[in-house]
Amino acid sequence: MIPVFKPILKKKDINAAYQTIKKGEISGTFSKSIDLLEKNFAKFNKTKYAVSVSSGTTALHLAISCLNLPRGSEVIVSSTTNIATGLAITHNNLIPKFIDSKIDTWNIDENIIEKRISKKTKAILVVHFLGNPCKMDVILRIAKKYKLFLIEDCAEAHGATYQNKMVGSFGIAGCYSFYANKVISSGEGGIITTNDKKFYDKLKLYKNLGFTKPRFKHYIQGYNFRMTGMQASIANSQLSYVNEIINKKVTIQKTYEKYLTNSNIKFLKTENLAKSVYWMVGILLSDKIRLSSNSLQKRLKKHKIDTRNFFMSMNEQPCFKKFKSKIKTTNSNKLWNKGLYLPSSHNLTTREIKFICKKVLENTI
Repeated sequence: MIPVFKPILKKKDINAAYQTIKKGEISGTFSKSIDLLEKNFAKFNKTKYAVSVSSGTTALHLAISCLNLPRGSEVIVSSTTNIATGLAITHNNLIPKFIDSKIDTWNIDENIIEKRISKKTKAILVVHFLGNPCKMDVILRIAKKYKLFLIEDCAEAHGATYQNKMVGSFGIAGCYSFYANKVISSGEGGIITTNDKKFYDKLKLYKNLGFTKPRFKHYIQGYNFRMTGMQASIANSQLSYVNEIINKKVTIQKTYEKYLTNSNIKFLKTENLAKSVYWMVGILLSDKIRLSSNSLQKRLKKHKIDTRNFFMSMNEQPCFKKFKSKIKTTNSNKLWNKGLYLPSSHNLTTREIKFICKKVLENTI
């Protein structure tokens, strides 16, 4: 089976983890690896600060929590995203306002955002889907015009840029994941970037149970969202060669585009002056192909090719039923029904890609 993604650890990554274990710095409190990762990631992302956390999900939850928004406030968010993005809003007692995607970039449609803003709207949460940057200049202008907080879900977008500026540096916070299939992977883990010193201090305090001095006297109700030293050491090791990983992902995307030549199969488009890191290679089947993504997935599995559906539209998720908008998310629904991830491990060979493309073409005629 050609997996949709296979985590790859170099010897240096394994050795970094071993050295951290050997020193006994395995907790999320007493490890030099954590401080080093935060320093290096902030430098990589061209932000002043970075705060490590236990996952990309907790990164989103913590960032939203630290905004201290009034209960019942609304947060504008893309409908095409992992469930974690929506949960970070609802678990903070806020209301998600789901916005449809654009059918070419598969990102939030910035042209709809202003129409959905109300007096209760306090923030915009954008998602750089598949590592493809949203149209950030327009979204930033809207956020400033209405005095809204801007948070970026960069779980899939380590190293992506828009107009030569790193994603995760446009708003008050950028939230990254180090899950097993991400651009940088430590199995689990995440990190938040920010340029706001007060917000940074708050993130550091709240992620660590609100510990202050004296040690066991707590003035706020914080969380245990700490990353372990072992995870930090692996992430920091991979950060040292992340550009190599990104270059491989870009090459894989271009190779798929070269050999998957059916005009009824679409790849994502990037915004002008945007650079995607192509976290996963995604395809969208046109309506002329009378197959759903589920059907194609089953056919490819017979050839030992592993694939994944795109995310279900947040506006259609059963668990978000009470937040469902009457305004249909037509494009997000189409992405769910006709979109598919293809194998995207960064050690994928050209021979494997040619084989995958051949089978996709054979099964979409």
